[in-house]
Amino acid sequence: MRTPRLHRVAFPLLALVIGLPTPSRGADRLRSFDLCPNGRVRLVAGKNLKFNNLEKIFICGDPKEKAWEHIPLSQAKFHLGTFLQSRGYFTPVFSEEGDGLVVYPGTRSRVSGFRAENAPPELKPKQRRLVRGRVLTPKFLDHMENWARSRLQARGYPCARVESRANIDSGEVVLEVDAGEKQVLGSIEVEPIDKMESGVLRRFDAFRFGKTYNNDWLALSERRIEENGLLQSSYFTPNCDKPPGPEGFSVTQHTFAGKPRLLHFGFGADTEEYVIVKGDWTHTRMTPKAWRFNVNVYASYKRQELNVSQAFYFFKPESRLHFLPLAKFEHRRETQYHYLSGDVQAAMATSWDWQNVGLELTAGPDLNYTDTFRGAQPGLTRFLTLEYDAKLTSHGFEFWQTSPRTGFYVRLQGGFGSSDLLSEISAQRFELDWQYLYTVKGWDPPLFILGLRGGFYGTFMDRNAENLAKLPPNYRYYLGGSSNLRGFEREELPGPDGALSAAFTSFELRVANWIPYGIQPLAFVDVGVLGDQAFRFDAPIYYSPGFGLRYESPVGVFRTTFAWGMKSSEADANPDNTHFQFFFGFGEEF
Repeated sequence: MRTPRLHRVAFPLLALVIGLPTPSRGADRLRSFDLCPNGRVRLVAGKNLKFNNLEKIFICGDPKEKAWEHIPLSQAKFHLGTFLQSRGYFTPVFSEEGDGLVVYPGTRSRVSGFRAENAPPELKPKQRRLVRGRVLTPKFLDHMENWARSRLQARGYPCARVESRANIDSGEVVLEVDAGEKQVLGSIEVEPIDKMESGVLRRFDAFRFGKTYNNDWLALSERRIEENGLLQSSYFTPNCDKPPGPEGFSVTQHTFAGKPRLLHFGFGADTEEYVIVKGDWTHTRMTPKAWRFNVNVYASYKRQELNVSQAFYFFKPESRLHFLPLAKFEHRRETQYHYLSGDVQAAMATSWDWQNVGLELTAGPDLNYTDTFRGAQPGLTRFLTLEYDAKLTSHGFEFWQTSPRTGFYVRLQGGFGSSDLLSEISAQRFELDWQYLYTVKGWDPPLFILGLRGGFYGTFMDRNAENLAKLPPNYRYYLGGSSNLRGFEREELPGPDGALSAAFTSFELRVANWIPYGIQPLAFVDVGVLGDQAFRFDAPIYYSPGFGLRYESPVGVFRTTFAWGMKSSEADANPDNTHFQFFFGFGEEF
């Protein structure tokens, strides 16, 4: 049987009226529904098929409009056939009774499987899930075409063409692929931007020239530009009508500048900080090299923070190296401590991007004053430190940050302070955080997602009574809460005095795209240790097994966990810190 190209035609039904079907076993389950108020069109089906108001006008007419007051049966039959095909019914039977029309939709076609013809090995159709059993509709065929095309464009085939056909009897879907030649990215043609040098946009590139074309990394570059506030919109289009040059394939970058000032505002909530409010105001394109001024605010019941920064780009327009002065004010009122701190920092910052990973680096002197009201040792302390912050992130992790499923990041930060140079005491902080996500078997969309994260922290200092009396809470470490050990309260461990070293690791298994409505169950185990000297850990070992749910809604992520805080012994002499812990949050990821 020939397999028609369902989505390339308007799907007119020219079926001949062959008479009413003979009642058979189960026919008593069919019910009759009037589609039109005047009863002119009647649907006989096992369930009530719903049509929207616009579709009903094409079928039944509109008494309010003279031109649409009466719809001929031939037109009603044509339109109804088209609407039924859009719902997967390709063999309806029509019967005219007097001046009315009776419609039997027939059997709904479903997908039995799919295959790709002439596809390069990079497509990997066997990894595609949630195809078998889907309703066979033109919209689904378009969806499969777009999926195959986007995956090929992310693997070096910018001008890939995909067409689909389907057999309505067997339910088989076939993708005909013309991938073209695999390309490397050679050049970018940029639309001019008023009062800004075009080379500035290259600061946000998540790709490398001379490497395999990857449309996902182009999309990531677009998102970076828009999130930075530099442009209101930017997007790339492949120049498929031009032959590749000696350097490789070319694309055009389209831009829409908009206003140079951007305001972001958002909110969240959880059982630890209650209501959370975030605000960000950015003035971009202050000069042709796009100097940037930013004010960032974070506020919750337990933490309030204000950051004011100015980025100065003195070098070539495409250079990412910039001078970054920063003023920061923070107020923390936690269960174990309460302090107010202020920082003034003068740092140099830059970033690099390779084909699949990116690195951000910031370093410079920082003058900090912290006034501790409760916890640790109260009082005012001063530190002049050399701060550093390095973050290595895979492009896959960044690309899927709103729906985490793959990739990694590693972040190392800390500071060096000396009592010989304006610091109360000599102390060095070392903080390492990491996270890794893996989609089992590379299924698309994912089914099982494994997550690993951890942290390793320490403060080096001469551990004596005088130094401990001057060490503020922001040089001490606490565990507990949704960010590490989910079976304990927020920063519950070890107590008000904190620790000079801490480490934790978390393992999580999340099941995605299995339960309807996007609900994702998850199970996890968190393990952590603490110590009263840098990188020397003491008993007990804390661990918290648990489970939870994640819901990726259109307005943000809802996440809840149920965990039990446990420990290997009573060496901490605190019998009250093992208990059940519930967490609910809006906006937080693993």
